[in-house]
Amino acid sequence: MGDPSQIKKMKLCYAMMTLMVFTAAFEFIVAKPLMETVSSITIIWLKFTLASLLLLCIKLVRDRRWPFRIRDIPYFFICGLVGEVLYYLGVFKALTILPVALVTVVIALSPVMSIILERVIFSKRVRLPSMLGICISFFGICLIAGLDPSILAGGRFLGYLLAFVGPVTINVYNLLITAKLSGRYNVFDLTMYLCIAVSIVTLPFALGNLPRVEDLNVTVILSIAYLGFALGALSLFIYINSLVVLGPTTTLLFMNFVPVVTCVFGWLCLGEIITPGQMIGGAITLIGCAAVIWYSGRADLSGR
Repeated sequence: MGDPSQIKKMKLCYAMMTLMVFTAAFEFIVAKPLMETVSSITIIWLKFTLASLLLLCIKLVRDRRWPFRIRDIPYFFICGLVGEVLYYLGVFKALTILPVALVTVVIALSPVMSIILERVIFSKRVRLPSMLGICISFFGICLIAGLDPSILAGGRFLGYLLAFVGPVTINVYNLLITAKLSGRYNVFDLTMYLCIAVSIVTLPFALGNLPRVEDLNVTVILSIAYLGFALGALSLFIYINSLVVLGPTTTLLFMNFVPVVTCVFGWLCLGEIITPGQMIGGAITLIGCAAVIWYSGRADLSGR
């Protein structure tokens, strides 16, 4: 039997990550039309600038204490550059070369890469049930994406290279946060400093790509507000909290739920069709990921 306080903390984290899955899935619905008028780098800058302003306001009301180590500045900027800027730019560019199905499947390899890194760097034991569940969920995502094996050979090397930027950068990001920063700051302060770092890093690129005033209609403004407040602030806070409480691999497994929810939102909001294969893939992904998360939680509490 595990520590009751730790069990309560993990259950709360599971609930928060479930909420984040829905907010992250809805990002695709919001960002798709937004990218027709606003560049990718500008969306990233606006997203994290709004998040920074919101978190700074909360901080001023909350405690007005600013624990910060100058020597951590490089880590924050590397996290911002690698985990947000390179991740999004790599994935967006890959989508112009490869089919969406291939890009989605490549990104779904992130938990596998996380397990390998934890084994190599932290000598963490690889649990066979976890690997089996991850493989099952990966197969489910292939079905959701409607992946046709015949298109694998047709993909360009540059496209695959850019798509792999996603799993690599998100794992480097997770590693830096858990190994270098999470022990020095509470989750709120860490989230705030990361948002500020991303805003500063992307500012020079965004200034030359700002949207025209005539393009700023109500839909664009509301979309940017959602990305900044719901995703840049709330979702990032939940994600970092999960890294601290659940660890990188379990956190990334939750992100494999996103394609399932995105399909549902696409059907509800954009009128997209959900095929029987996607339904089966969604069920397989849910079962595989949920099983691994449940098993990992039990194993962590028992110390196995």
